[in-house]
Amino acid sequence: MFQIIKLICASRFFWFLLLVSGIAFEGCGLYFQYNLHLDPCVNCVYERAYILGFVVAGFVGAIASNFLVVRFLCALGFLASSIGGLLVTFEHYQAYNSTSIFGSSCKLKTEFPDFLPLDEIAPFMFKAVGICSDKLDWEFLGQSMPFWILIIFGASTLVALLLFLSIFVKKKYKSHSDFYK
Repeated sequence: MFQIIKLICASRFFWFLLLVSGIAFEGCGLYFQYNLHLDPCVNCVYERAYILGFVVAGFVGAIASNFLVVRFLCALGFLASSIGGLLVTFEHYQAYNSTSIFGSSCKLKTEFPDFLPLDEIAPFMFKAVGICSDKLDWEFLGQSMPFWILIIFGASTLVALLLFLSIFVKKKYKSHSDFYK
């Protein structure tokens, strides 16, 4: 199985699909914000930042996936973005479903690092104006948006972990003559 995943990781097509899916997820977020008027909370903005990690890893991988070092860095970036997004989304899901009288523990302002202040670089996309516990008017198959984002990051974490582990799998040789090819 890891041999097949290793071949997939080496293909530029996979990384292009990651790039396109990241752009599609970012586009969905902007559609929900500007067309459906669902204001993004701090966790939504952080989730967008982690999806941006998919876009960057997909872009770099689509350009130079034939180099092992690039594949390693892209797989590591994809895995880090997936795990970070999963952690933030889990917190978002808990805050959204909180039944506490005092509300959720959602921050009111984003805290991006000084070297990459995404909320200042692209405020149309990374400025939080909503509150995490606000109930949304949007559902799909009876589930909320934080649930579906949790599913997306859970699936991407699994894919990224398999992809990352496949890098360390040695190539199988069918016969001794394969060593000389």
